[in-house]
Amino acid sequence: MKRYEVFPSKYLKAADLGGKPAIVKISAVSYETLKSPEGKEQNKTVLAFAGTKKLLPLNMTNWDAVANVAGDDTDQWPNKKIELYPTTTQMGSKIVECVRIRKPSAPKEPKLPVVADDDLDDAIPF
Repeated sequence: MKRYEVFPSKYLKAADLGGKPAIVKISAVSYETLKSPEGKEQNKTVLAFAGTKKLLPLNMTNWDAVANVAGDDTDQWPNKKIELYPTTTQMGSKIVECVRIRKPSAPKEPKLPVVADDDLDDAIPF
């Protein structure tokens, strides 16, 4: 078993993403008092997502990333889509896994083959 399986959390962790990005729709935004790793209480903006019970407390980096996608008024964030992706960051002297946020990737348009004008032959062979 993995650590996150032994110690489940109501908060979204990088391991929950299974190494892949995920596009989610924000269903609610709340403001909660949480404890930091040092035990100090902090007020955090917390996101809830459609289709999952896991919540994501926002640090300043992620708050700014959501604001870049959905605007800087949290009242406007519900029903906006964001992309969550797993990565790492430095926390003190350690490198730790984290969840980051970005604008959802656009679906890739199919690429048409490039044909030079001199390759075209519109003559009808008959």
